[in-house]
Amino acid sequence: MFRKTKLAAQIKTGDRFVKSDDSTIVWVVAGEGSGVTPIPHYQVVQEDRQTRRRTLSEQTLLDRDFYRRID
Repeated sequence: MFRKTKLAAQIKTGDRFVKSDDSTIVWVVAGEGSGVTPIPHYQVVQEDRQTRRRTLSEQTLLDRDFYRRID
């Protein structure tokens, strides 16, 4: 039903993102998230506070209305 998209294949551990409405917090991809859902998810941690963690779908990470990838 859902598959990893070509763009999602480009999401890898160590990639960095910021929220579109708050570029002060950098989120780093720590690995793949839950395998329970058919939609691919990724674990992200706050760059300077590793205990702050989120699980985000690939669609959310790749949607520029929500997150932007940074170098």
